[in-house]
Amino acid sequence: ASELMAEELGVKNANFYTSDLESVEGNYDTVTCVDVAIHYPTEQMTGMIEHLCSLSDRRVIFSFAPKTWWFVGLKKIGELFPGPSKTTRAYLHPEEDVRRALEAAGFKIQREEFTGTNFYFSKLLEATKA
Repeated sequence: ASELMAEELGVKNANFYTSDLESVEGNYDTVTCVDVAIHYPTEQMTGMIEHLCSLSDRRVIFSFAPKTWWFVGLKKIGELFPGPSKTTRAYLHPEEDVRRALEAAGFKIQREEFTGTNFYFSKLLEATKA
């Protein structure tokens, strides 16, 4: 679908592919990592940010589930309910850890957005090379 859209827009130099984060290689103008950090504990997530930033020549877009008292509480409530709708094992990350990892990799946060649906919330940060 992405290739078709790029072709329809006349974009000739775009490459699209998926990969696990640890084995991604190369250099890119923009690196995006959306709705993936929930699967990594904070210790691994900060290393993941470092790796993704090393691949970007210009910009990183990164989302994570922020660790706040409200979301920790919602997650605890979700754990009380049995069945397939039970809370996930999603990792929540302190926002200051995410910001610190981006800054340590030489990036400065330019924009941020808070996204949410009924039971999923995330923070999206756009950072550019400082």
